[in-house]
Amino acid sequence: MPNLCKNGQCINSVGSFRCHCNVGYTDGFTGTSCVDMDECSQSPKPCNFLCKNTEGSYLCSCPRGYILQPDGKTCKDLDECSTKQHNCQFLCVNTIGGFTCKCPSGFTQHQTACIDNNECSNQPNLCGSRASCLNTPGSFNCECQKGFSLDGTGINCDDVDECGGNHRCQHGCQNMLGGYRCGCPQGYVQHYQWNQCVDENECAGNQVCGSASCYNTLGSYKCTCPSGFDFESSAGGCQDVNECNLNNNPCSYGCSNTDGGYLCGCPGGFYRAGQGHCITGVGFQGQFGSEGVDDEESLSPEACYECKINGDLGKKGRHRRNTGDNELKETVSLASMDVQTSIPMNLSLAQLQNKEPLLELLPALEPLEHHVRYVITHGNQGKHFRILERRDGKSVLRLGRKPPSPGLYRLEIASLRLFGPRKLQQMEDQHDSDYLLGEIGDALRIKLHIHLHRD
Repeated sequence: MPNLCKNGQCINSVGSFRCHCNVGYTDGFTGTSCVDMDECSQSPKPCNFLCKNTEGSYLCSCPRGYILQPDGKTCKDLDECSTKQHNCQFLCVNTIGGFTCKCPSGFTQHQTACIDNNECSNQPNLCGSRASCLNTPGSFNCECQKGFSLDGTGINCDDVDECGGNHRCQHGCQNMLGGYRCGCPQGYVQHYQWNQCVDENECAGNQVCGSASCYNTLGSYKCTCPSGFDFESSAGGCQDVNECNLNNNPCSYGCSNTDGGYLCGCPGGFYRAGQGHCITGVGFQGQFGSEGVDDEESLSPEACYECKINGDLGKKGRHRRNTGDNELKETVSLASMDVQTSIPMNLSLAQLQNKEPLLELLPALEPLEHHVRYVITHGNQGKHFRILERRDGKSVLRLGRKPPSPGLYRLEIASLRLFGPRKLQQMEDQHDSDYLLGEIGDALRIKLHIHLHRD
């Protein structure tokens, strides 16, 4: 019979049972149940002051103004002042079983409350005409107007000579009664509140840069344009830079100015492959001669005289390759090929036996000359193809020492810039970070689908 002796332990006996009760409970007269023991009714009482019976135990408590001791039975006086258990506004005095309140100087005691003496109301001119009186609990403060400070008495205000101290005026200071005045240079204005010179934001509200972006600087402003444009105040905005007319024109074979940039041309028979590379190959003339070239991209001798190879209108001081009189009359074309798609090449093995190159590659940018190498990155597992560098600066794709069999070969060719870290840093120091993006051009990456047959 579970729970037979609640709040105790059931002990079985022959024909009956009895309960052994827990502390704080009694088995009464029958001995078969445990009931709560009222310790507060015992004599002597377990508590010296107040006793409250609880289920299975009891609690001792103290009257107001006393605190229960660690023994849990006795009480001692509570120091409300040191334990901050009082409602005194200022001074607290402990008493047996309670406390009393007192008022400090500057207050008037009214029964049990402290009333502040308002010195500012009682004496209207206490701080003079240059200060305001601020009442505080038990006292008062004099607050001087801006430009004045309190003297030794604490109630009189004298003028502050801001020019003799840290006035922060960069262009002259004039002391005034209650303040000072700063002189401001060009590009600065006087702050409406601080009375000092602050930078004037010329870009706010005024179209000083026109179509260019305006950036405020300390004492001035700066008009900036995107790469390939220069700011011209006379034109009221950004104007395209004709890179082809500058002495630092980077193109080796011809230059065509574009809006915000330029395009480098290639020698006759070559095609632009991205920005900075020229490419030609066996069968390219039929493949790209008419379909891949727009009329606007073709440079004629009449329309683009500055593109003549070795012409007098080339860049000053630039080394040019030695060419014959016939080559002097050639023009440069901006015809381009799409390097994003695969380039098909249908070639005869018999045609290539005289070591005619399959492909010729050439850098079109002057900084890339002798600083770029073209390599086969994929598709040459059998070493059937190789790229050789010639003295004239061209790189040619030829058959390797192991002649390939007829079939389809998929090659990927890429360019590797050979600039070292010091050279790149030197170019950035001489120009800027955009120079590496424009003047060195993009890395070349083309895919060739070469179909070789015997005939």
